[in-house]
Amino acid sequence: AEPWTESMRKEIEEKLGIKAYDIYGLSEIAGPGVGYECEYQDGTHLNEDHFFPEILDPVTSQPVKPGETGELVFTHLTKEGMPLIRYRTKDLTALHYERCSCGRTLVRMERILGRCDDMLIIRGVNVFPTQIESVILELPEFEPHYLLTVDRINNTDRMELKVEVRSDYYSDEINK
Repeated sequence: AEPWTESMRKEIEEKLGIKAYDIYGLSEIAGPGVGYECEYQDGTHLNEDHFFPEILDPVTSQPVKPGETGELVFTHLTKEGMPLIRYRTKDLTALHYERCSCGRTLVRMERILGRCDDMLIIRGVNVFPTQIESVILELPEFEPHYLLTVDRINNTDRMELKVEVRSDYYSDEINK
């Protein structure tokens, strides 16, 4: 139940000879089936007949404009016993309201960017470790092992990234 990168999806598809689709769900809302990708894979269609999705600014809790990234929030529309109202998922994404190429008019959600509680603010810039990880996983020179550290030195945040170079890319030049 964790997000995957596009490179992870492609690897699964190649190795298993299948077409892999995103399915979005939360046990607090309804489990799997909150949203799903269609054959065009241009966002996850959310089942708006059961849920009202919103995107809020994670800091101000105010709605953002369509297409802007923020925290995904759901309100139950059809649950009779203990419906959730404005349930904050902590998932960061954006919503698109244009008709999909498949013809559906359900709102489409972009791939989950990360989580509000995973976001780091380094020198005023929002940094998501999941974005860094997705880049590392796409580079053939690196193993999928890395260490990301954040320190505050003289009231200035400093982020350091250490990656493990694959042995077949390793050379004596790196030792110098």
